[in-house]
Amino acid sequence: MKISQILSPESTFCSLKLSSKKKVLEKVSEVMAEFIDCPSQDIFNSLFARERLGTTALGHGIAIPHGRVEACTEATAVFILLDEAVDYDAPDGQPVDIIFAIMVPEKADSEQLKYLAEIAQVLSKPTLVSQIRHAHCGDALFEIIEKATEKLQ
Repeated sequence: MKISQILSPESTFCSLKLSSKKKVLEKVSEVMAEFIDCPSQDIFNSLFARERLGTTALGHGIAIPHGRVEACTEATAVFILLDEAVDYDAPDGQPVDIIFAIMVPEKADSEQLKYLAEIAQVLSKPTLVSQIRHAHCGDALFEIIEKATEKLQ
């Protein structure tokens, strides 16, 4: 499975106004709960527990929060471009405005690593990150990621 198969236009958002890392994780959890038969609080708890182990910010304004919940039967993703960057405890000290969150089933260790590697590879391209930051709507963001992941095949 490719990233573009676990992300949808309905789970891709542009110019969201969220004021903190916690608010970002809450929004991601709410959206994921619509796709996973699981309470948003369980999803939030999984994401937050992972953040306590160490930040999922990669630097350069990008974070890839991820987690696992038992109720999740297949991987799902949420992609957000924030209106204004928020402090995310990034290793480079830069605030984060690009969030690509992934939730996988409880026992999907290798699957999660595959998705994380793929999205990290895609988001490591400066020209693509620039395109993302200049997107005007969720559909445009989705298309950018879809095209970028197709090129990886």
